Amino acid sequence: MTASSPESAAPWGWAGTVREFLNATPEKWLASLKEHHRRMFSRSSANTQAVAWSEEFEVLSAALRVVCVARPEAIRWGVVFEYELPLEGGRRPDVVLLAGDTIVVLEFKCTSRLNRGFVDQVAAYARDLAEYHEESHGRSIHPILVLTKGTYDERRDQGVSVIDIALLSSSLQRVAGEGEINLAGWLNSDYKPLPFLVEAARRIFANEPLPHVKRALSAGIPQAVDLLCKIAGDAASNGQRVLVMLTGVPGSGKTLTGLRLVYEHSAQIGSSTFLSGNGPLVQVLQDALGNRAFVKDLHAYIRSYGIGQRKPKEHVVVFDEAQRAWDQAYMQAKRGVSKGEPQLLVEAGEKVDAWVALVGLVGDGQEIHSGEEGGIAQWALAVRPPIASQDWKVHCAPRLAFEFEESSPVTHKELDLSLSLRSRHAEQLHAWVQNLLDGSLPFAARLALPMHDEGFPMYITRDLDEARGYVRARYEGDTEKKYGLLSSSHARILPKFGVDNSWPATSRLKVARWYNDPPNKESSCCALAATVTEFSCQGLELDLPVVCWGEDYAWTGSEWKLTPIRRRYVQEDPEQLLKNVYRVLLTRGRDGLVIFVPPTPALDKTEVALLASGVRPVPGEELIAALA
Repeated sequence: MTASSPESAAPWGWAGTVREFLNATPEKWLASLKEHHRRMFSRSSANTQAVAWSEEFEVLSAALRVVCVARPEAIRWGVVFEYELPLEGGRRPDVVLLAGDTIVVLEFKCTSRLNRGFVDQVAAYARDLAEYHEESHGRSIHPILVLTKGTYDERRDQGVSVIDIALLSSSLQRVAGEGEINLAGWLNSDYKPLPFLVEAARRIFANEPLPHVKRALSAGIPQAVDLLCKIAGDAASNGQRVLVMLTGVPGSGKTLTGLRLVYEHSAQIGSSTFLSGNGPLVQVLQDALGNRAFVKDLHAYIRSYGIGQRKPKEHVVVFDEAQRAWDQAYMQAKRGVSKGEPQLLVEAGEKVDAWVALVGLVGDGQEIHSGEEGGIAQWALAVRPPIASQDWKVHCAPRLAFEFEESSPVTHKELDLSLSLRSRHAEQLHAWVQNLLDGSLPFAARLALPMHDEGFPMYITRDLDEARGYVRARYEGDTEKKYGLLSSSHARILPKFGVDNSWPATSRLKVARWYNDPPNKESSCCALAATVTEFSCQGLELDLPVVCWGEDYAWTGSEWKLTPIRRRYVQEDPEQLLKNVYRVLLTRGRDGLVIFVPPTPALDKTEVALLASGVRPVPGEELIAALA
């Protein structure tokens, strides 16, 4: 394998064997990297980057010469500089070394100060290679952070070796394996990250296949889509009207499943549409796609076909967050209609000629708004006489069978998506949040420990600027990562501490721009300036949210005290809705979680409770003392 040329279109700056690297001149090697990345840097930043690369060349070549003396076979190892993780918007570890049958991920920082963001950054590179890179699956992967200034002992931090330049050669010898990884095969291997919902929608809209991520396969999404297609096909063949309820934990891919059903299988299931009552989600998707028909507004559909007399044309209607459908009392107050949205959707379905399949996507504990407390019971009533005028067949997950008991439902385990896809290491996030919000802090702490160790860090700080600093360091150089401030709409104290979650501020926010604009725009979530509340983040996700905690969910010393604000419309259980608000806020992240607790005595006990639940303090920059 020869080093990549400057003209190469390959997604890496330089690649070759250790022999080729050690024989390369620094000038030619540096020219290759500069040429490959010439569009990524301004003139001033390019000069800074070139200095860093030159130091990297000097440090790594010196270390590898020592390694090759001790282990002559190391001359055949593969070495890759600036490997761009495909479909990741330019994310790239500094060096990937194929050391025998072991993969070493190296990140160099020209500093003697240890920032936890640097540690989490290199850990995430290793995690994503293990998770999404086909040739890296099942191999031993060692992330190493090299701080090039100062002299100090090696330390281990969440699976990452933190070393100085003097320890690099010995560290490489220690972790190297005995076999061999083919460099060309590794470079050309498939890399299939699970896309964000917005990115997935872009690919579906452009008729591009979604990656067959092993985690998505194991979560049962393809099986769920196939079953939904079969149910719709049977309904068409038999002239039936069916209601299908697909359940899932937050982040399990319910919306993705619905979009795939409608837009990848239209030839099989016939005319179909995807509806969402989540206004911000609709805005974000329509803005990202430049198309207003891809996802339609559920409430507008109901006004046209449920309340109005128009007849729908679509035979398959998928609607998001079915458990949040507005109940009769809210519809009466809001629209002057004495029917809830489930009844109106069923009535609209009965207008469709011959057959119809209504597919509801049901989340756990996501009801956050007035009128959303009726839950699944509304649907059970809507499909039974005397409300329903025609026969309806119900298909649902086993755990919803009791809700539809009088309709003799057909249950399918494929209709329950119980595995979160946001991160392989966040499997326990939903359970951790449940225990935290229930006040079961010791149980939450038990769940938090492996989450930290396996690459899903959860931090707390009383300083908002410290939170911002950590997040920016964590995603240094990652232009496609999404991070931003989230907050409860019930929290009154936050504006005093730089988080304006007031109604005037959040109502003026252009939510599509907040999610979709690049990090260098002031309107972007990555500016870490404007916050969105539960109403604008539900159904969407970030790589790393900064959840701004409020006095509305405060620890007394023995339990949580919930203080929901009074809403215009009557709520049956406002405290449960507030609990769901924090459930939504705490489950938006793919890579981890940062919690900002304002520095007020009223929340001192809340900080203690969060620490007791396993959240750790945000580590500031820690000066590593030089050893004489």
